[in-house]
Formats: sequence, structure tokens, C-alpha cells
Amino acid sequence: MAVLLRDQFRIGLQTHQKAFADLRKQLRAQSFIALWGKRLALGPSGTWSFIDDGAPLSGADALLIALDPHLMVLRDGFALPGISEEGQLDLFSLPSVHGRLQAKPTARQPPTRRAS
Repeated sequence: MAVLLRDQFRIGLQTHQKAFADLRKQLRAQSFIALWGKRLALGPSGTWSFIDDGAPLSGADALLIALDPHLMVLRDGFALPGISEEGQLDLFSLPSVHGRLQAKPTARQPPTRRAS
């Protein structure tokens, strides 16, 4: 966000150090998945807020930044998940845990059977 504000909007970053420290705290309190579909608003007093994409804008002045394009870069660069219907990361993402892949018995090991 800092590079975007510096390069595209020519905003001096030194004067906004406290605002970026506050943003860092807010981002650490947010789930990566919860940020999808949100915009980041920088108010004139240096306060940050997260706004849903479909939410109506208030009458107050603010600089709005769409987060999805930036989240896509992070997702692709760090193999992070995109938006999901569940809104939660899988604790175990192994296909065999989810039943999508059945382990096949090897020739050396016969399949085990349970006795009733």
C-alpha cells in the first residue's frame, strides 16, 4: 500500500509513518481471506478503514484502494488461498484427508481389514 501511495499518488510516506503503523496493526488483526472484496480507505486524519465493495460510500472524503488486485499478487506469489465460500483456511489441505484421493494398497502390503 505504501508503494502504491508513493508511486501513483505521490504521497510522502515519512509524514504518514504513524498511519502505516496503525494499518499494519489492523492488517495483522484481519484474516487474509476476510480482506477479499474490500476496499481500504485512508481518511484525511490518517485513519484507515476497511469497506465492503458493495457498501455505499459515506459523504466524508477518503482515498479508496481496491484490495483484490493486491491480494491476487500476494496469493499468486506466496501460494495463498483466494476467496472461498467458507471464508476459512483448511487446517489439513491434503486430498486424502478430504476423501478425494484413496490410498491404494501396495503389492507388498495387503489391505487391512477390521474385525467386527
